[in-house]
Amino acid sequence: MKFDEGKRSQSGVVSSLVELNDDKLRLIFDDVKNISSNGRGPWEYHTLFTFNDYDKNKILSHELSESELAEIGFNLLVRLGVLHENPIK
Repeated sequence: MKFDEGKRSQSGVVSSLVELNDDKLRLIFDDVKNISSNGRGPWEYHTLFTFNDYDKNKILSHELSESELAEIGFNLLVRLGVLHENPIK
């Protein structure tokens, strides 16, 4: 495991998976605010950023397409860039 200096930004994105039914999972990205003044959190929910629904089997078997994975990564990095420029107050 790698260790870092413990610095974190004021704002971030948390991801989670929610089971919708037997064959679908929802990937959720929530904006969060770092309520610690010195680093690693705790973090507090601020707002929903976005979500997408996927076939449960595709996620659990790591079979999302390259375009689906690229969309997830793109959304995450764009949102982090926005939050870096305009942190949650």
